[in-house]
Amino acid sequence: MAPTRAVKASSWENKNTMDKTEKKFIDFAVSLKFSDLSPAAIHAAKARFVDSFGTALAAQQAPTVKAARKLTAPVRTGPRARIFGTLETVTPEMAALVNGAMVRYLDMNDAYTRASTSHPSDNIPALLAVAEAISASGRDLILATVICYEIHCRVCQDVPFFFRGWDQALGAAPALATALARLLRLKPERMRDALAIAATESPTTRQTRSGELSMWKGLAGPSSARLGVFAAYAAKAGATGPQDSYDGGHGLWKQTMGEIQNIPIPTSFKRHTFAIQQTNIKVFPIRDGIQVPTITAMKLRKLCNPKDIKHLRIDSYRHAFERWAPEPAFWKPTTRETADHSLPFCLAAALLDGDITPQTFLRKRFMDKDIRAYMKKMSLHYDKSFDKVAPDTRNCRLTATLKDGSTVSAEHTQTSEDMVRGLSDTEIEAKFHKLTGRFYPKKSREKLISQLWDLEKVKNVSAILPLTKRG
Repeated sequence: MAPTRAVKASSWENKNTMDKTEKKFIDFAVSLKFSDLSPAAIHAAKARFVDSFGTALAAQQAPTVKAARKLTAPVRTGPRARIFGTLETVTPEMAALVNGAMVRYLDMNDAYTRASTSHPSDNIPALLAVAEAISASGRDLILATVICYEIHCRVCQDVPFFFRGWDQALGAAPALATALARLLRLKPERMRDALAIAATESPTTRQTRSGELSMWKGLAGPSSARLGVFAAYAAKAGATGPQDSYDGGHGLWKQTMGEIQNIPIPTSFKRHTFAIQQTNIKVFPIRDGIQVPTITAMKLRKLCNPKDIKHLRIDSYRHAFERWAPEPAFWKPTTRETADHSLPFCLAAALLDGDITPQTFLRKRFMDKDIRAYMKKMSLHYDKSFDKVAPDTRNCRLTATLKDGSTVSAEHTQTSEDMVRGLSDTEIEAKFHKLTGRFYPKKSREKLISQLWDLEKVKNVSAILPLTKRG
């Protein structure tokens, strides 16, 4: 571990051209070095690359991905990156969009939920695309990824933008633009331009995730990443960004939150737990807030015959479901995108089928009569004791009233420490193989996994992309 390095007062910028939020983000991105990263942080980054490739390669033929691919055109000059699977050469922006759509489609990539929720690995394909375009090393890619996660997640940690009607791009695009500017080795002044361009363009409305969800639910994050790539390359080309993009009178904070926000970005790194270590790697291809209830349902399934349940009482916390529960689509989803956000559907599928997999949605299980009838047996309640500790600690209790009048209950808790501990390497690899086994032979899968676990030793990340090619 490198000794603690406190971020020194900036000497590189005219202080009159940078607001406090911009300075905080840029100081962090400039000061952090690979040697500052703990072995745990490096390993966490690699784990999320393995996880992201697994979710991506399983979704190559998804409708959302096919739609995104139709927007691309092959390129032969300028910065270039490749699409997973086909290895078609496109611009880094379009690689970010298409590959990001693959990562996002199954709703099985990692998530970070605090004041707001986001999916930081939506940005991994964009980071990889630019890294490929400039022949960056694995170490450079890991460092940029940690920077991106830290800025992105700390905004989600303290800024309740989601509950003010704004979507995930607000935190994601500026974080990515800053990390990519570092990857492109731009001077700090140009890094600020990239950040400011993305911050000014990033606010998008939460209507994306309201009502009956559409395919755009799976494209909003990748589209945000496309913006981050554009902002970084625009700054590289010499475009300057708006002054006071965050703290100005019409800046991002005032326009979206009404007041300036104070983001907790680290200024020293010894014993620091980076945000990339704290995101939740999912077990099921469903919304992050439904992971714990689904695990609880799997416990309940061992205690009784699900078909004997007459009524199922769900006790959880408001942060996870208060916004969703009033939506009619929550109780009666008709699209794949809505179904993986529907607590009643996910619990019904887990109880009746014993698992939730991509095939659950491919078969449109959410439209089946037995599932529809089962969902009507449920009621949702909020436990005040659960509310007090959420979302750092996530609780769910399921109480089943059986046909004979008896009751059976199961409960599950996930703490922030559990999320840092995360899935084991063996579990992450098992998830990878489970998702991609139908598409790639075992030897190809193992070779890609091995390369990703050794990412810090890779001299040119371009070597990774051919390993995604389908035979």
